[in-house]
Amino acid sequence: MNLGFDEDQELLRSTNRRFLEERHPITALRPQLEADSNFDRAIWREGAELGWGAMLIPEAFDGGSVTAQPLVDLVAIAEELGRVLYPGPFLETNVVADAIATAADENQCKAWLGPIARGECLATLCLTEDGSPDLRSIGIEAVTDGDNLRLDGVARFVAQAHETDLLLVACNTPGGGPALVLVPTSSEGVSLRVSTGIDLTRRVCEVSFRSVVVPAANVLGEPADVEGRLTRIFQLTTVLQAAQSVGASEQLFQMTLQHVKDRVQFGRTIGSFQAIKHRMADLWAELEGARAATWYAALAVADGQPDLDEAVAVAGSFVRENAAFLAGESLQLHGGVGFTWEYDVHLYLRRAQADKLLYGDPSWHREKLCQAVEIVAEGEA
Repeated sequence: MNLGFDEDQELLRSTNRRFLEERHPITALRPQLEADSNFDRAIWREGAELGWGAMLIPEAFDGGSVTAQPLVDLVAIAEELGRVLYPGPFLETNVVADAIATAADENQCKAWLGPIARGECLATLCLTEDGSPDLRSIGIEAVTDGDNLRLDGVARFVAQAHETDLLLVACNTPGGGPALVLVPTSSEGVSLRVSTGIDLTRRVCEVSFRSVVVPAANVLGEPADVEGRLTRIFQLTTVLQAAQSVGASEQLFQMTLQHVKDRVQFGRTIGSFQAIKHRMADLWAELEGARAATWYAALAVADGQPDLDEAVAVAGSFVRENAAFLAGESLQLHGGVGFTWEYDVHLYLRRAQADKLLYGDPSWHREKLCQAVEIVAEGEA
């Protein structure tokens, strides 16, 4: 197994880096940090030409990847978006696209996948009442209404819902099991409340459903397959979020490295002090560990490796805590200016702290790791 990008993936990464440096550097976020909306659809449509929403979509529906490993291709893009703290629902749109591509019928695929691949449609995930990945926290109830379903309830901490066109909703059914349904954001009975959390570069929403009618054709897959679909959803969200965290951490590390090279104290640059050298070396080691965990998890999911559950759990726990630790250390190494509004350090720290909680905190992923290791041990006994 090759833990690294091949030539085509490196070209994809460098092309996206140049595009983001020119069209959406982090400085572009500054004027919108406190605005109701900080997302530019025009940039997203341009990014769609670079594959931002197409990698997990079959070619028959205008999708396609650069290599035979579409998830790894997507990780290369995710790292670059993480470097600039991109605010759009990149992760969510791709996860929804994968769910449609793997579980929907041909009519649903025709209706949604082409527009997603072309950048005309954005999607997000409405999963639980408290934002956790615990299926017991699903807060939307579905009842049968003739041939349709009628939804009532709420989902919270929904990323960028106010900017999207389509919601993938997890709901409890009259039979007692969960279901996944597609709901256009503009549907009657859907209401949104936009919030700004600790991460100023993104918005989260509370999405309420009041007697929202969902045609039977918008139900994804068979009931017996839903828990497996949700597992796949959380695997993809974990890998892509980890990739964005690695990109953000790498950019923050480089910013910090430049600062300790430039900052002069006691007549010499602070980077020349041994204590600072040791701390920077430790941060580099942590960054490379996070990168390895992320890439291996992506390969494990893409190739269906036997240890994919363990690999995803490691990425979900280690990379999240690693990113928050690196961001905190970077702020300390910047000294007093690291706390100021004008420096970007606090934006990366905010993103890292928010990501620790989104789609499962490190404790949840460690519990999954323990369960996966126990299952393997039982199988080998």
